Amino acid sequence: MAISNYKPTIWHASLLENLHQNTFVIPTLNHDYEGDIVNGGETVKITGFTQPTIGTYAGSITRQALTDSTQSLAIDQKRYYAYLVDDVDKVQAAGSFDAVQSDAGAALADTAEDFVLTTMLSGGTSAGTTAVTTNALADSAVVAIRTALVKAKVPSANRFLAVNPEAAAYLMNASGSLFKANEAGSDDTLRNGVIGSYRGFTVIETPSASLANSSKPVFIGYWGRAFGFAEQLVQQRANPALDAFGDQIDGLHVYGGKVLRATAVQTYVSA
Repeated sequence: MAISNYKPTIWHASLLENLHQNTFVIPTLNHDYEGDIVNGGETVKITGFTQPTIGTYAGSITRQALTDSTQSLAIDQKRYYAYLVDDVDKVQAAGSFDAVQSDAGAALADTAEDFVLTTMLSGGTSAGTTAVTTNALADSAVVAIRTALVKAKVPSANRFLAVNPEAAAYLMNASGSLFKANEAGSDDTLRNGVIGSYRGFTVIETPSASLANSSKPVFIGYWGRAFGFAEQLVQQRANPALDAFGDQIDGLHVYGGKVLRATAVQTYVSA
């Protein structure tokens, strides 16, 4: 066996592509801080400033001293994969790593999406918990989320609604649907979990275990910029296995995420 022809750059790109193809919510988030990741374990400092006070001009002005506030985005999530192959060169030459990379990317994506949605549920603001058992109650849940976002002066652009399959079923019920997937627009609109739009939200259906809720509806309405997320594939390598006949392929995915503005992430978890 040999690993002399191992191509980490090609495999890295392939894995990253497959990871992104299997994410639903992550592409909608604020990725401004990804350039600060090196090996994981870093803490990214995010600085904000108070909003200037608007005064009435009557011949003179008073200058306000701005104060800053700092939030920390910890890159504290580290997930890896590792598997054994008989001969890296032969498998790579046969082109059969595509399926392996796809599976690895999907698994990493599932884990990262679960983390993001769990963090949204814990760090966001609850817009309600009343049981959702009808189309009308599903509509009321979305209205409650929308109303809370509007009152919090959240921008109307880049608003998303992440829902579990149970919530999506109510929204898309054939007998009284709030919207229909086949009316969402072009085929491109329907990729990566997007099933349509409703009340100003782009609606994303996600199978994440974080929204399982004992098979009861869950809705998370959020402004994409309100959640900071940073990730990096920092390691991808091939080495001879010490305790088996073959070569070990492994990789490390590091990331972190945080709700940066709690009122811009509104949750509704059905009782």
